[in-house]
Amino acid sequence: MTLIIALDLATTCGWARGRVGSIPSSGSIRFGKNAAMNNEVFAAAHTWLAEFLNQPPIADVLIMEALLPPDAMRNHTSRAVRDRLAGLHGIARGIAHKAGIGEISDVGVGNIRAHFIGDRGLYREAAKREVMRKCQALGWPAADNNAADALAAWSYAAAIVDPKHAIAVSPLFRRRVLA
Repeated sequence: MTLIIALDLATTCGWARGRVGSIPSSGSIRFGKNAAMNNEVFAAAHTWLAEFLNQPPIADVLIMEALLPPDAMRNHTSRAVRDRLAGLHGIARGIAHKAGIGEISDVGVGNIRAHFIGDRGLYREAAKREVMRKCQALGWPAADNNAADALAAWSYAAAIVDPKHAIAVSPLFRRRVLA
């Protein structure tokens, strides 16, 4: 089965890793302190991603939440934050390519949430709570909302690779979700 890695890239990065049809592992890592400069964050991210993405077996797919267009979060996200996210995406893409990961993709957070919680329009905090709740209902290990977001992205990719997975996370066909 296809091995997928999903990343929710930010200064605190959520990750999920697993084969389609299995329960993925997940976690999060912080690439620097609150006031860390970009170079420190990028160096820490490079070190961790180089080790993580090169763990055997090498993943078949890497999926990341897509970058927002520059004016998508006007007055909510600073240019410095967008620049940091772009840098982290570039680092991840380069390391994944060099590691031999065959498919490197990104997907919009709205598409991930529509798949995973059935609602692409929830505000950020409400959406994060629902994603955490869904991970718990599925019995998936999510230590925090960063890991939960990565698990949701992993689920999205798994559903593309094997559409039966989309049914498996649907409340209609999964009794544990309804409990």
